[in-house]
Amino acid sequence: MTVTVFTQLYDQAAPFCLIDCRERRDYVHGHWFGSTNIPLSILPTRLPFLCPDFGFPIHYLDWGDTASSVALAYMRDMGYHNITSHKTAAPTEPMTGFVQGEYVWSKAFGEIVSHLPGILEVTPQQYLADHPDAQLVDVRPAGEYNRFTLPSSKNLPNSLLLANMDALRRHDTTVLLHCAGRTRSIIGAHTLQAAGYEGDFAIFRGGTQAWELDGFTREHGSTHNIAAPTESIESVANFLDRWQIRATTIRPADLDAFIGSHRDHLLFDVSDDAANGDLLAQRVIKISGTNLVQQTDRSIARYHVPIILFDTASGCRAAFAAYWLSRMGFAVEIAIIAADSFAAAPQHPTDPISAKENPIPKWLASGTHILDFRLSKDYATAHIATSKWENITTIIDQQPAHQPVGIITTCAATGNMIADILTKNGWQIDAIAVWADHAIEANLQSTAASISDTGDSPIDQSALFAGRHFGVLKDAQDYLDWEEDLPGLIPATIKTIWQDRLQPKTND
Repeated sequence: MTVTVFTQLYDQAAPFCLIDCRERRDYVHGHWFGSTNIPLSILPTRLPFLCPDFGFPIHYLDWGDTASSVALAYMRDMGYHNITSHKTAAPTEPMTGFVQGEYVWSKAFGEIVSHLPGILEVTPQQYLADHPDAQLVDVRPAGEYNRFTLPSSKNLPNSLLLANMDALRRHDTTVLLHCAGRTRSIIGAHTLQAAGYEGDFAIFRGGTQAWELDGFTREHGSTHNIAAPTESIESVANFLDRWQIRATTIRPADLDAFIGSHRDHLLFDVSDDAANGDLLAQRVIKISGTNLVQQTDRSIARYHVPIILFDTASGCRAAFAAYWLSRMGFAVEIAIIAADSFAAAPQHPTDPISAKENPIPKWLASGTHILDFRLSKDYATAHIATSKWENITTIIDQQPAHQPVGIITTCAATGNMIADILTKNGWQIDAIAVWADHAIEANLQSTAASISDTGDSPIDQSALFAGRHFGVLKDAQDYLDWEEDLPGLIPATIKTIWQDRLQPKTND
């Protein structure tokens, strides 16, 4: 398998997705551009989340190992019946299309955008020497801004820029847009440019990571928000017309019917910039518009499927995301709901609600070996003191235990998959316990990690540049270098599409 599989599929302009079921650490270490990571350990929940239609054309990357075979078989057991498998392997030498990292689609796109003319980039040293009075503006969502930012920086997420031009104009000095690295500040600055913003603005190059690399410290707990309490509806409407983005206004009473008639679309509610990508209702994913652009390949697995972005108030969040998704090559429309919030019919749970007795006390009393298959970060937060953390990808090649084991999982669907796979491999499963379903006495819990995987980090976490926000300066520098190098690693076909779509149009 080479990168031509993705480009050939993409060039055909027919709907498809390209799935890689390796665990996150292995995927981040190296993968084919355009593939979507849906690890085996979360396959029962993540695949229906990103691809709810069992007949959708799925192209599957088979890495020739046990986990790949197991994942393929389980997808078919789930009911997916239009799967084409492609044998693949990592190239022995660096080559175009085989990339490291996460959110590569968005990161590479951001670097292509950064080469457009007309916007100044200011380094930390240039800021201190030449622009000491500039207003720093952090364009990440408020939660990220609150964790850490540049000293004296104020918060205005990218998706709120269009409705807050007047607030930016009130600053007499240059506005320096920044994030933690590069992509979101680049996108924010070019959003202002595309909107015709007339004030002085520039990009703070490298964001908080560059600031730390130059020996300075970040600010924590900041709460200075620029966004106005009311949004400018008229100005956003002008931007939609300028960018030729189709917008529909929907009455709340008509929302469920509208969603039902567009089930063949990708549906996103971008009305809340604090949203993290949860399934809200009727296949609608609730996610920050800022991060939908920043982490596109985390939420969009199906290519050549039209997108509808729901928003409220002025529609500025949807307008921002639609502008950039359309430049990436997606077909996008927006739907503005004439209400204060998005309120569609609730999503019905697919997992059965367990009414079984908590098996954990019995396991502890009998000395049953307990295997905890939750995410490693959840295990590290709290777990049964005598349990062992496991991941289904690593355990399937191990010899079965001689005695029945107890399984702890995040949800019933994942637990059922794990039990099914292990049983076929000769394991005996006593019972499944969903962690959140049972009250665990504090004296039985521990936060002392006992991770079975022997890698630099657990197999379900990324080890690449992992310390960049925690004072590991080499990771920060390597990360910034990685971002800037990405355009040379992606397929020329995709790069050409992006460059063409970024050219000014008649109404731009």
